Amino acid sequence: MFEDQGPFEDNEFLGNSLKKFEEMRRRKTQYFFDVDTLLNLIDHYLECLDFDSADEVTNYARSIHPDSTGFILKEAELLAMKGKKEKALAALEKVERVSPFDPEVFVIKGNIYSILQIFESAISSYKKALSLADEQKDDIYFRIGIAYQSLGNFNLALDNYILCLTDNPAHEGCISEVVACCEFANTFDKGINLINSIIDDDPYYYIAWYHLGELYTKQGDFEKALKAFDYCLLINDRFAPAYLDMAQVYLMNEQFEESITAYKTAFEYCHPDAYTYYNLGECYEQLKKWDDARDYYQKAIKSDPFMAQAWYGIGVTYEEEERWYEAMYYIKKALENDDQNGEYWLALGDCEYQLGNFPEADDCYSKSIKVDPDNVDAWIAYSDLLHDYNLNHRAVALLVQGLAHHQGNIEMHYRIVAYLFLIGNIETCMAELERALQIDYNQHRIIFEIAPAMLNDERTNWIINANKNI
Repeated sequence: MFEDQGPFEDNEFLGNSLKKFEEMRRRKTQYFFDVDTLLNLIDHYLECLDFDSADEVTNYARSIHPDSTGFILKEAELLAMKGKKEKALAALEKVERVSPFDPEVFVIKGNIYSILQIFESAISSYKKALSLADEQKDDIYFRIGIAYQSLGNFNLALDNYILCLTDNPAHEGCISEVVACCEFANTFDKGINLINSIIDDDPYYYIAWYHLGELYTKQGDFEKALKAFDYCLLINDRFAPAYLDMAQVYLMNEQFEESITAYKTAFEYCHPDAYTYYNLGECYEQLKKWDDARDYYQKAIKSDPFMAQAWYGIGVTYEEEERWYEAMYYIKKALENDDQNGEYWLALGDCEYQLGNFPEADDCYSKSIKVDPDNVDAWIAYSDLLHDYNLNHRAVALLVQGLAHHQGNIEMHYRIVAYLFLIGNIETCMAELERALQIDYNQHRIIFEIAPAMLNDERTNWIINANKNI
């Protein structure tokens, strides 16, 4: 969504160092770089996953700074990222023998174990680093938290995130992990109390207000979430993520006009992605502004041509206008990108149904219930189709199958009653009618909509009256 900045774009000196190193490579000569610059160059290439360049810098660094253990640590990290576990750990053991009390050695060792997904060993290494460190312990607590989170131990992860933020309330990466951890552990109150304590110490820390809004959103307290985002934006009115999350909350709360306003304000400070365009399209769709909805769905597709739900969204707007052929084109495009979506097959079946194409509609509805048997609407629509074509025997069999997935669904029960009456299976019909009335008497008029002749059927009326007060 936001344009990534290269790691040196905000640091002219380091940017020049990168250019200087690239020039040295082209000219096949040698320039001098100090230790810190070379370490930063290695980090840059590792971040870019350019392992060959990182390896080249590391080897060059060791040739001109042979006594610096920092480059052996980077070499070990590089080896781990390349999957060379034994060599990475051997390099670390070499450094550990030289610097047994250097916490950075154990931090890197923990990082390597984390890269290798040996998280128990990573935690042990980080704890060793913690025992040796005199300062900047916040980042070590953070790394321990990440390791516990990777193991699925969200409570211990959260405990370490709390220690990290106690040591450094401004650790932004940690606050965002608190939100994720609270969601997994379903401990929103703990996270909310933690971030509120940070805000109490620094009420103008807009990042904390933003993450507080995230937690309230995930907890389902939209009113408090919106207030938190408001405070965030009062402090920093150019912070696009707060506008975007606020827009999402408005959308979930069916405040579509407010959602549109928040999204469009966000666009002043960030470039929208396909998902954001799609959400705007959904807002306009809910407001029945079909042209505007199609416009934003098209923008979503332009940004991501494989976004099935955007293709489908356009199809829905044409369905609403009863422009069945146009709707079918876009729904089929959605299915090209996601043919396991029962809702899409249902919508395509509805279009074919409206156009009188029975075999095609039958096929679409069949696929809909096959890929998504939990969608009640698909079973009902399919039974409507069969009934309209006087295939009531099939409709009964279909809904009996449907009840296996939707036990107790009263509309299915009453439809079976009506279809049984229409095919003349009166005894089974009356038995099913009595059973349906005992489940939900108030919905029984469904049978008269499908089989009006039942209105004047003496036995039907006797059973309905007999079950009226049960």
